[in-house]
Amino acid sequence: MMWRRSARALFLCIILSLGIVALAGATSKATAKPFEGQIKSVRIDKCGLQPGTCEGSIILSQGSGGEVELAIMPGTWMKRGDRLVTIDELGVGNYVKTEAIQLPGERLQRITVLSAP
Repeated sequence: MMWRRSARALFLCIILSLGIVALAGATSKATAKPFEGQIKSVRIDKCGLQPGTCEGSIILSQGSGGEVELAIMPGTWMKRGDRLVTIDELGVGNYVKTEAIQLPGERLQRITVLSAP
């Protein structure tokens, strides 16, 4: 009887370990993709009281003719020349270069690095 409990415990540990390894493998597949173009639209969903706490998205019109919507999460600071700016300082027509990742289960690609000349 004691060995059955030990075998069950060992089996559950193995299953849990395999689940953790599979989950870690799924998140490591997210790679940053570069995007470049003019901002066609800026949408701010909500803002906090401190600078850099706004969240929203931008629609980027790419040179190839396509458009992509990219999410900007709170705490995302963008580089414009030597200054750091936030989403609320971006405007329609600004030219930007960015990198974004697609997280599993999320609809929009999330900006990781954005620079605007």
